[in-house]
Amino acid sequence: MSKPKFIQIESKNALLELLKEGREFENIFLVSNAFKDPKTKEIVEIAIKRKIPIRKVSRREINRRLRTSSSESIIGYMYSDNMWDLEELLEKIYSEKKQPFFLILDNLKYTQNIAAIMRTAFGGGVNGVIVNPQKKNLISNETLRISMGAAERIPLVEMNLFAALKILKENDIKTYAVHMQGEHYYEKDLRGPLAFVLGAEDVGISAGILERTDSSISIPMREGVGSLNVGASAAVLVYEKLRQEVSNS
Repeated sequence: MSKPKFIQIESKNALLELLKEGREFENIFLVSNAFKDPKTKEIVEIAIKRKIPIRKVSRREINRRLRTSSSESIIGYMYSDNMWDLEELLEKIYSEKKQPFFLILDNLKYTQNIAAIMRTAFGGGVNGVIVNPQKKNLISNETLRISMGAAERIPLVEMNLFAALKILKENDIKTYAVHMQGEHYYEKDLRGPLAFVLGAEDVGISAGILERTDSSISIPMREGVGSLNVGASAAVLVYEKLRQEVSNS
């Protein structure tokens, strides 16, 4: 795994979820005279119990630190160490006797879609999200806020997607491209180790990636509607796989 980084978290929901999971925080800044709603009270209680320093500061100081919000009264600084090597992650998955289940994101552009997919992935039992190398840190306050903390809880792999597909193939993990010309998803057996490949919002999956996947699947749409939003597509497929696994177990 990579060297840990600090992430500034301005969302109470994300902050609370990550504290409950036991993630490590350097400190928490809190406006000294802020109204303590139930979530803020719970955050403070957990932080005190875990001996995480709480620094009471002025509203001016909080406002100076805020990056994406103008109203929050609490900020957490968390150690982030969620970047994985794919082969190391596979070893961990196998050692825990789990079934590899990945989402591969081929150049998605919008943070809101990426974060929503991370939330779905974490909730649906996906054990890794694979993306191309990023120019900026994909795990940020924004992705944590939208994903309600899931962006830091689902293992993230940044690597060349061609290399990732090769490693998955070597491990007998099927890869399904989500593509309009594919077979209807509910007609495919989605049980067992697999990865869904989801393409960019505007152009879909690149031709090179498409030809290297094992098969293509589609979500049928009413005439006149091209496709679902990529986040909605991810949710449909993740939970269809879960449904098939449960109904055939």
